[in-house]
Amino acid sequence: NMISKHFANYLTRVVGELIEDGGGEESFPQLPGSHLHLTNPALEFVKNVLVILDLDPDVKQEVIYLKKSLFAQIGVQEYSAATAWKNPAAAFTLPDVHCMECHECRDVDLCVTLPEHEESSQKQWLCAGCGSSYDVDNIERRLVDIVQKKCIRYQLQDLRCTKSQQVAVRALSRTSDCSAALKLDIPRNEFFGQLTILRNLANFYELDWLLETTNAVLNGYA
Repeated sequence: NMISKHFANYLTRVVGELIEDGGGEESFPQLPGSHLHLTNPALEFVKNVLVILDLDPDVKQEVIYLKKSLFAQIGVQEYSAATAWKNPAAAFTLPDVHCMECHECRDVDLCVTLPEHEESSQKQWLCAGCGSSYDVDNIERRLVDIVQKKCIRYQLQDLRCTKSQQVAVRALSRTSDCSAALKLDIPRNEFFGQLTILRNLANFYELDWLLETTNAVLNGYA
C-alpha cells in the first residue's frame, strides 16, 4: 500500500493546485528539444508521474487505481489518446564533435547539452571532458549542411507501393502497378519534425544562418 499511503493524497492535492492555478501552453518552457504542443500542465504532470510509477511492477495494481482517480480529477478519460505519454524532449545527436582544447571527439546531443551558465548572454555547448566550449561556428556550418542534404534526400526519394513495398516506376501515377496507394520513403511529418528541431536549436542558440536556412525550407514546403 505504498502508493495509497504515501503518494495518493499528495498527488491529489498537487493536481488540484495545478487545476486551480490554470495555465496553458505558456506554462511550458520552449527548449531546443520541445517538439510537442502541450497545453495542460495538470495533465502533463499526471502523465509523467504515472509513467515513472509504472516502472515498478510491485505497485502495478495501485498505479491503476491512482491513474483512474487522477484522470477523473482533471476530467480526462483514462483511455483517451490524450493520456498516452510521449517524451517531450526530442534528441538531435551530432556525431564526432571535436574539442579544440582536449582534442577529443564526442557525439553530442545538441538538445540536452545546455549551457552551464544559463544566465550568460552567449549560449554555448560545453565539452563533457574538459568543460571548454565547442566551436559554435563549426557546429552551425555542419547543421546547415545537414539541412541541405536532408532537403536533397527528401526531394529525390522514391515512392513505394504500400502493398508490395516495390519502388514505383510509372511517372505521375497516383497508384502502383497493383493499384495500391503509394507512400514516401521519408514521411512528410518526419522530415518537417527534424527541421523543426533544427529551427528550435537555431532560435535557442541564436544561430542566424541556420535559422534563415530552416525557415526558408519550412516556408517553401508550407
